[in-house]
Amino acid sequence: MRSRKTWFAAVACGFAACATAAAAAAQVSRTSGGTLTVGGVIALTGSSDFEGQNQVGGLYPALYSINKAGGVNGDHIAFKGVDTRGDPADALPAVQQMLATTSGLVAVAGPDTSSAPTIVPVLNKAKIPMMAVAGESVYDRNTAPYFWRLFPPDAANGTAMVLWAKKKGYTKIAAVFGTDSGSQGDKPGVIASAKALHLDIVSNVDLTPSQPTYLSSVRKVIASHPQAIMTESDATTAGTFFGELKQLGGLVPMIGTEATFTSPWLTAVKGALGADFLKDYTGLITAPSRVTAAVKTYRQSVTAVKSKEPSPWQSYLSNPFSITYYDGMIAVALAMVATHSNKPTVFNPAIPSVTNPGKGKKVVYTFAQGKAALLAGKKIEYVGATGLIDFDKWHNSFGNQEAVMSTSSLKPIAKGVVTAKQIEAVPVKGA
Repeated sequence: MRSRKTWFAAVACGFAACATAAAAAAQVSRTSGGTLTVGGVIALTGSSDFEGQNQVGGLYPALYSINKAGGVNGDHIAFKGVDTRGDPADALPAVQQMLATTSGLVAVAGPDTSSAPTIVPVLNKAKIPMMAVAGESVYDRNTAPYFWRLFPPDAANGTAMVLWAKKKGYTKIAAVFGTDSGSQGDKPGVIASAKALHLDIVSNVDLTPSQPTYLSSVRKVIASHPQAIMTESDATTAGTFFGELKQLGGLVPMIGTEATFTSPWLTAVKGALGADFLKDYTGLITAPSRVTAAVKTYRQSVTAVKSKEPSPWQSYLSNPFSITYYDGMIAVALAMVATHSNKPTVFNPAIPSVTNPGKGKKVVYTFAQGKAALLAGKKIEYVGATGLIDFDKWHNSFGNQEAVMSTSSLKPIAKGVVTAKQIEAVPVKGA
């Protein structure tokens, strides 16, 4: 592994130089009537393919909404998937191929947590805006001008889980997380916040993905007598672990990360435990917006492109990751309209100008509303399906988180809110 990482470090700079030249050739500078491209840089195959499903679940509705309203500056936008396979070794050449061969590339959805450390510098040097879901704490103080994050950091999600556990009166917690980088992201927040809030982590278990059995880990958890389990792993691993936990009589309430409130994870665990498990499961997700025109338009757009959505398409009506990708692309498109330019170097700095609150701004909830207002010479504040979007100087925007249960059809049932202020007030060290 050391030799692979060394190789990555050595070639990344060389690849970045090539990327800059390729991206410069692909920078959009034309009149109108053409097609622009958004690259979806995410795991489309492999054990993390659910991340790709979450992404396309929001991108197809976003592009439908944008193109239905006439596109941006006379151009329509198309989607191009770029498969990272959840591995930087695959992500880097795939992104290089995208940069070298894609004309009219205006933005990237992604990258994901596993590939971000390798890919973000390359895309930033190529001057391609990213709407990322990389949860690493390093991006809490991001300095890459083309990186944007409309999602809570992993550590914040972990803190929200602990705050919810404390509210429910739990004092003894088991931490059960997959060893993949995506699953490990929330764990430091869980461990540090539990210590700060005086909850005991009675067992701390890491699960190597896709093993045939996890009985030794199951027995360790049972022997520690937790009142609840905090968890994230890929769907297959979760199905196996919790199925064996049930067989040995060790099931207790589960508190999952935002990534667990997705169709693949819930379906796998439901298959292993039966539908009754849903009453003992709580996920902490980005608090959805109240039912506004933004939410209605998002749901209408999902329905309009349901033939392109992963199955079951209905689950993307409320998938928090998909909604985030949707809002991110709407914000990018509105910035293009605001600057009358489809060139990333021109519109990228304007992204906060179409989302952040401000005096005299017209509040809009859809791309069509925002486009009309901008063309009429007005300044706008896009309030999306995720609610208020307010990017800070580090290009981060996230708000409250909500504890939800799930119906058998994977619709959220709201149980309560953990506010951003509550999360920020926890004296966490080392998360």
